Amino acid sequence: MLAPETRSLYTAAVSPPPGYVFDQAIATTYSLDPETLLLLSTHLSLSRHSYADRPDPIEFLESLRRLSGCLSVYVDRDSIKTPSRDNVLYGLLEPMIAQVKAPRGGVFHPKIWVLRFVKPDSDNPPLIRFLVLSRNITYERSWDIALRLEGRPGRRFIAANRPLGEFLRSLPEIATGRMPLSRRRQAAMLAEEVRKTVWELPDGFEKVSFHITGTTNKSWMLPRSKRMAVISPFLTDDALLWLSGMTEDLVAVVSRPEELECLAPDTLELSEKYFTLDEAAETEEGEDHGNRDTLGLHAKAYVVEKGWNTRLYIGSANATGAAFLRRNNTEILVELVGKRSRVGSIETLLGEKGLGPVLSEYVPSQEPPTTEEEKDRARKALEAAKDSLSEAALKVVCEAEKDAWRLTLESSSRVTLSGISRLRAWPITVTEQRVSDAYGLSDSRAVALGKFNTESVTGLIAFELVTEIKEVSFRMVLNLPVVGLPENRDDTIFRRILNNREGFLRYVLLLLGEYTDSFGGGRDVFSLKNGTDSAASGFAGDVAVLEELVRAFSRDVNKLKDVAAVVDRLMRDQTMPSAVPPEFLRLWIVFEAAMEEAGK
Repeated sequence: MLAPETRSLYTAAVSPPPGYVFDQAIATTYSLDPETLLLLSTHLSLSRHSYADRPDPIEFLESLRRLSGCLSVYVDRDSIKTPSRDNVLYGLLEPMIAQVKAPRGGVFHPKIWVLRFVKPDSDNPPLIRFLVLSRNITYERSWDIALRLEGRPGRRFIAANRPLGEFLRSLPEIATGRMPLSRRRQAAMLAEEVRKTVWELPDGFEKVSFHITGTTNKSWMLPRSKRMAVISPFLTDDALLWLSGMTEDLVAVVSRPEELECLAPDTLELSEKYFTLDEAAETEEGEDHGNRDTLGLHAKAYVVEKGWNTRLYIGSANATGAAFLRRNNTEILVELVGKRSRVGSIETLLGEKGLGPVLSEYVPSQEPPTTEEEKDRARKALEAAKDSLSEAALKVVCEAEKDAWRLTLESSSRVTLSGISRLRAWPITVTEQRVSDAYGLSDSRAVALGKFNTESVTGLIAFELVTEIKEVSFRMVLNLPVVGLPENRDDTIFRRILNNREGFLRYVLLLLGEYTDSFGGGRDVFSLKNGTDSAASGFAGDVAVLEELVRAFSRDVNKLKDVAAVVDRLMRDQTMPSAVPPEFLRLWIVFEAAMEEAGK
């Protein structure tokens, strides 16, 4: 049922199947790391290319150019993580990211992908892939669960898919910012196709259903059952009491030891057994505990036995009151139903062929849990400040000043910072050393962020909140509107990346789809700073650009149109030295004339 030896990489989960190319995708997540989104977007667009583990900036640039209009990521409004390293490319993520406020006041917690793949030069229906995950779009190293379903849209709506389709269609409506018409159309298109898709189910399962909670006042609950097992990294007493009331026998609960320590003694009597991950399961053979392959439990699953059937629920919902009782959080659970004789039972889940080898039975500590009243007050102050910051309608005002741009944070309302001793802010495209004091937002004063180069201007602003108890702090990123965004910002980023002959030629070959080298032996994309170093060095040997241009002219003229757009962008600003080699321009004039003569 759930076999720990079967593992899948995040990149593999979003990769097109053989013969297909990526077309569109919508993802939802509670938290988002911009570094992870850069890597995933690169993989989506360039999966047919061979590249090192850390692709160079040119490859990132092309992936973002292709992907910005066809990937939408909806993330909880307070939960964009501050990246560990600055990168000017983060500015190009702005169109992809939409921040969401959960309709019922909790957190926006679903973790899904809906991907659309098409086969070039084919009239066949697209392939729709649905991923439901327990992990976020971050560099988490934890034990997670992922379910992948695939299918093709038919002609008729399928009743079981309706909740998922309606959820997708609603996403632009619950975003905190104004969503472009193109994003609304994307959500509507994918929602309709999902509602018509016949899914191929995992072996042994006969039925699939989708349950979305926390979007309306409509309630949903697990069915009453004979037996139940729970896997959840976070627990609350009220939720476990409710779950035990939905079954005749709460057989087992798998969670984190620190969560089990906080449960009341009466709650621990509700289940026969409690388990945690065996410490050895978090370490690959031969590694020490400081270099673990997986750290901690993050998977959420509920196994229910009723009659002849086993029902497996996988998704984002923890066994907490916010998820199951108050339903404040927006969550998703996917239900798979199959005969117990085919898909297994709770004993299968906990046995040697399931999670048994990685579990240890929990033994309650004899020490009473310590109280941390001051920390609790600090955490409440932190939550209130986060909410106030997110709801303050902040914006970034950009004003030209000689050869740079002055950025200012402005708020339409006062930010409540009671219990907060420090608030700092900086654009994520630059190093944290460029941080500014933003506490002035507490009395509606505008806050100066400083002067920045054109390529560093962005609405993705990092905030650090520190409470009066210094160890209780929080970092987050908000995707804010920018007033006065430089019209040539994206062009300048192009120039920043393609700042020499080698970089330009490599980029042209990437557009033509023929450059499959390892791109400089794994140059670190995050070494790209706001200095003057070349971002595209190491182009080896003579490049047969003419041959590839001729091939594109005869086979796929759209590739030449992509090259034309890049040449035009790089030649647009005559005040800057061009990265386009003169010999290429002489060659390109010939192809422009040939395209015009052929009417292409």
